[in-house]
Amino acid sequence: MKIVTVVITDLDNTLFDWVRIWHEPFKAMLDELVLTTGIEEAVLIRDIKEVFTRRGTSEYAFVIQEIKALQEKYPGEDLTKKFDSAIHAFRSDRKRVLELYPGIEETLQTLKDHGVLLVGYTESQEFYTHYRMRTLGLDRIFDFIYSPADHDIPEGLTREQIRILSPEHYKLRRTVHRNTPESDYKPNPGVLLQIISEVGATPDEVVYVGDHPLKDIGMAQDAKVTDVWAEYGFAVNRPEYELLRQVTHWSNQSVDNDKAALTNPHIPSHILKKSFSELLDLFDFQPFVDRSDDKLKLGLEAWKVTVEVQKHFNDLEMRIRNYALTLITATLAAAGLTFKEDIRLNVFSWNLPLGSAIIFGAIPIWIAFYLMDRFWYHNLLLGAVEHGKFIERRLRPVFPEIGLADAIGKASPTHLRWYKLHSSNKMDIFYCLGVLALLIASVASIFVQKPLENASKTAQPAATAGLDTKPKISTSDNQGAQASPGMSGKTH
Repeated sequence: MKIVTVVITDLDNTLFDWVRIWHEPFKAMLDELVLTTGIEEAVLIRDIKEVFTRRGTSEYAFVIQEIKALQEKYPGEDLTKKFDSAIHAFRSDRKRVLELYPGIEETLQTLKDHGVLLVGYTESQEFYTHYRMRTLGLDRIFDFIYSPADHDIPEGLTREQIRILSPEHYKLRRTVHRNTPESDYKPNPGVLLQIISEVGATPDEVVYVGDHPLKDIGMAQDAKVTDVWAEYGFAVNRPEYELLRQVTHWSNQSVDNDKAALTNPHIPSHILKKSFSELLDLFDFQPFVDRSDDKLKLGLEAWKVTVEVQKHFNDLEMRIRNYALTLITATLAAAGLTFKEDIRLNVFSWNLPLGSAIIFGAIPIWIAFYLMDRFWYHNLLLGAVEHGKFIERRLRPVFPEIGLADAIGKASPTHLRWYKLHSSNKMDIFYCLGVLALLIASVASIFVQKPLENASKTAQPAATAGLDTKPKISTSDNQGAQASPGMSGKTH
């Protein structure tokens, strides 16, 4: 089975149904324009095609403002406000139909877990590519995305003026975006090979997945890259595709190529008939390693920093536990002092030792230490460990010795007969035992000190009698002794 470390995939009609995503919102907008203006659909289609061709995209956001028939019928009017209902119909339908094919996210995540480098290559322009990547949750999965740059915007406007949200909202947060060369569209094997080179891979470790027999499969075969045809997404022969052909910015040659795809001479090397997930059964997916010297150095530095971060959070956790143990020690010492002095509290007619209250009062503070440790720093430590494992999977084919995070992860659990205690479980047990010890000490001290006090009181008279050993002499005996001549101190 072929070893694959890089998957380059088309987006439109491979990861989601682009034809539906384009067709239904566009048709809703077109129908609303026909209904509200009375202009024939054929006229609107003719003018829309002219706008799309001039702007170089079939996803031009300002198409209504530039439709010639609307400008002529409503001269000087703000067409955006006048046809707000058509714009709303477009956006509402787009939101409704924008979704991934079943199993796409799970399959991409599985590839990511194997350490595979994921690269997207699409002919859709930057703005809408970013929009779909963010909305569909692909931004956090793909490593790179390649697409054409955005189209021009109407004269007199800037992107800052037309975008109501902050600039960061429109950017990809994790995926690195790169533009393909201007006017270089599929099928161009040179662009595909350039992408492979830029991400630090070689053609022999790459598979390319796409839905179009000519643009995708033909391009991959011409570049000597293993090709996979997403047959489930092939849309050229679908009825709604005809409306796209009528308004598209594509050249006549591109439209003819689309039709020729139905009898494409390129025979796919592999076929995904029903789902993208079938890809997992075709190849042996292994972690990708960019073997260029600069990339290896950066990878090693990233690994070292990650290990230092792990040590930092582990040290913080140990400090928290030491502080917690110091709290118990100080609490017991303070309580012991109050027991010695027999200091008590009267609470609702209860006469309680102050030491019991001190011990009980330490319990919520102990729990606060636990919450900080368990749900704050420990989660950060786990995140650092997982990232360390990710880097190690990437570097292991080149540096087998890089495996500290993985080795610690395997050695950390304590194996009982039927259960495996992980670090989180051990922490829970440690803090639970602390709470239990404080609670027992607090309750026990209430009952233990009282008997000692009673015993002290009953023992006191006996001790006094035992210490008083001098014989007692009665008053009468004393008087008799004074009267006796033998007891007289006189010498005469």
